[in-house]
Amino acid sequence: MRAIWKYFKDFHKEVKHPPGLYISIALFIAIITTLNYSLLNIRFEKWIDNLKPDALPYLAHFVLFSFIYFFIVFLCYRYKTIPNLFRNRAFMLKSFFMLLILSIDVSFHFHKVLVQEFFKYQDRLFLYKVTAQVTSIIVVLIPLLIYYKKYEESNDNFYGLKASAKKIGQYVPLILLMIPLIAAASFEESFRNFYPRFLPSAQFMDWSVEVRAVVFEIFYAWDFLTTEFLFRGFMVLAFTAFLGPRAILPMVGLYVALHYGKPLGETIGSFFGGYILGVLAYQSRNIWGGILAHMGVALLMELAAWLQKTLNP
Repeated sequence: MRAIWKYFKDFHKEVKHPPGLYISIALFIAIITTLNYSLLNIRFEKWIDNLKPDALPYLAHFVLFSFIYFFIVFLCYRYKTIPNLFRNRAFMLKSFFMLLILSIDVSFHFHKVLVQEFFKYQDRLFLYKVTAQVTSIIVVLIPLLIYYKKYEESNDNFYGLKASAKKIGQYVPLILLMIPLIAAASFEESFRNFYPRFLPSAQFMDWSVEVRAVVFEIFYAWDFLTTEFLFRGFMVLAFTAFLGPRAILPMVGLYVALHYGKPLGETIGSFFGGYILGVLAYQSRNIWGGILAHMGVALLMELAAWLQKTLNP
């Protein structure tokens, strides 16, 4: 924990964010989040996913994410912490590429078509949930690998994935600190309605519930590797050339938006969690600790929800 605190302390000692910038960004994210969860009950995620034809959710997500990302970049510029990057062609192209990948990843549902084509009705729900966790290989990892090989291979860090994982254990205290918060959240109705993501009722062939649970949770945890790679690896480490340490701030806005379909408490927590993991990735140039922390917290949430439904059915 001492090493993590040093990363955090050194970052804020070296990087001076104007208080007004923090306040402006926090207010902006709070307003968007309030619109989503309460005022007018817009629920962006549900509304976007139901748009027809099927291409519209991709476009709507791209517009929403672009608005959030570029507005925070604009705030950073207005507070004179970065130059006017809207005139920087390389930055704009790279940003649009990143936003396109994120929009496709969130909207991608082609795996459901394949499952419907090749599997029996009673096996589909389980496979929908499992395959949804691995589509990021196609829509996130492969495009970023191609981009890296073509444009940024001279950077041998590969957005934090090539960094050493030897000190990954220093992130365990972060997971332990989350246990009481997760335990408290597990009593909330919105939490119990959303978790656990594994459904024992989702059958698959003659597999036992224990085997299905293990398989699902493995793939569920895998998805957080690609999440950290995109948000803390690419959005932070690949954009420091343009934004420097400010790359963390628009990333946090997008990370909060990614949680708009989840319980409100988790979305609020993503603001702080995204910022902390962004700072640690920026300081260490390493995302393995964030991957461990994210996986650990996600699986603890699964466990807490399972215990609630078992002990308090």
